[in-house]
Amino acid sequence: MRIATHSLSPMMNSYRQNKRPYRRLFAATILVVVLFIADIVSGGTLRYTLRSGVATFSSWVGSATGILGANEIFSSRRALESQNRSLSDTLAQLEDRAAGFDAIRVENEELRALLQVVQATSQKSVTAPVVSSIRSSPYGTFLIGAGSADGITRGSLVQTSGGFVVGKVSDMGAHTATVTEVFAPGVSLDAILGTAAISVRGSGGGNARAEAPRGLSIALGSPVFAPEFGQRAIGIVGAVASSSGSAVQDVFIRLPVNLASLKFVYVIKN
Repeated sequence: MRIATHSLSPMMNSYRQNKRPYRRLFAATILVVVLFIADIVSGGTLRYTLRSGVATFSSWVGSATGILGANEIFSSRRALESQNRSLSDTLAQLEDRAAGFDAIRVENEELRALLQVVQATSQKSVTAPVVSSIRSSPYGTFLIGAGSADGITRGSLVQTSGGFVVGKVSDMGAHTATVTEVFAPGVSLDAILGTAAISVRGSGGGNARAEAPRGLSIALGSPVFAPEFGQRAIGIVGAVASSSGSAVQDVFIRLPVNLASLKFVYVIKN
């Protein structure tokens, strides 16, 4: 009898294990039937509630996914904007430094040119910076950073680095001086152009106008000299205009340097 009992025990266990899937299937079938009947009794309310729940859950999952994606996009955009700002700041600093180097280079070139002028003359001289805007003055004057303490007196000639007389000292202090331009508006002076004596009238801004005999051959770029400044050059011919019925030709004279960009001048002491 013991042998028979032991031999039936494995068979019973196997029967119970095989029976479990059927029980689960039966329970699921009963649940579906119950839900179906409940839906019929409720007139479809249960079905609507389940669908709404599933839709809400799906919408929540989609929103969460969208928020995460948007956060990643915004984070990347902020990082790019920060990097662009940093690069822009660096570029601005480099441009500022480059502009500073160019300004120093131009000033050094002007100072070297002025030094050559000083070495070429036996007269005492002073190199002075221009400390006011030449273009902004309506009276044809500008201010330089040297004065009586540097040995400058009224009437001292002021030259460009190329040796052209740009004006005369008309007033001064201890460390500054006012320079009246040679070509100040309304200022007239006698000059020499080629073999002809002409009268030059200033127009301001480093420009002047004169009349010369019609038969005089005038080339553009020809220098104009002033006897009262020791035959120093005061400008060059920029243009010539004439008409068939006139005995003279109009000569437009200018300084070969832009006064607005003038940073240093050379002052000859009397």
